[in-house]
Amino acid sequence: MRTPHFSESDEAALQARLEDWIDQCRTRRKPVRSCFLSPSQQEALKPFLPWDLAYRWDGGCAEAERKKLILAPEEDACVSDIVCLTARISDKFVQVKHPDVLGALMNLDLDRSQFGDLWVEPGRIVIYTSEELADYVCMNLTRIHKLSIRLERSSMMYEPVVKKQALTVIVTALRLDCVIAGLCRMSRAKAQDLIRAQRVSVNHKILDECDFLCHNEDTISVRGYGRFVLKGQRGQTRSDRIVAEFEQYV
Repeated sequence: MRTPHFSESDEAALQARLEDWIDQCRTRRKPVRSCFLSPSQQEALKPFLPWDLAYRWDGGCAEAERKKLILAPEEDACVSDIVCLTARISDKFVQVKHPDVLGALMNLDLDRSQFGDLWVEPGRIVIYTSEELADYVCMNLTRIHKLSIRLERSSMMYEPVVKKQALTVIVTALRLDCVIAGLCRMSRAKAQDLIRAQRVSVNHKILDECDFLCHNEDTISVRGYGRFVLKGQRGQTRSDRIVAEFEQYV
């Protein structure tokens, strides 16, 4: 069931896949749908999208992170094949979390690119996948951890509940290394190590430039520490440090 896999950072392989999708669409004059792509992969492809074909991104719901690229000869043909699967659960005795669902799907010999956003909310599991895989997942994913489940196609396209909290951080500058040091409460040298180890992304793109200047509405992700959005500056301290306002995903 696995599809050809490319890593998050392998932009050359990703661009080659895009060229293949475009060629298929032009040759067959039929819609072509990619696998589910991460936000960083989507950003990497945007500069190379064709001018002579219609296209759109779709993840099944408005706030989806992982999306498919749909290419078509005409706008009306950009039809999605994404299906929403849900299962009602009771977490009174067994608690199921996102890693449990992800692991169960991977145990079905599925690649991460074959399904989109998934989450666990009170009383329900939600999984987005493709039409061609929906029945397979429903028939084979019947147990997660110690909990028996029954997945069904949903007529509703559920939206994830995104929770954020306000966070005020004092930083010496809006350089990326200074911002990471303030957000993660670590030394600037440690922050630089994280950046060079490619554990930091800005607007879903991995950066290794410690002196990158952050701007309002930039989304900053630090693997192992969380995701933050820079909202602006409140002012400066007496020692000329910047009082920066963030939103933190929780």
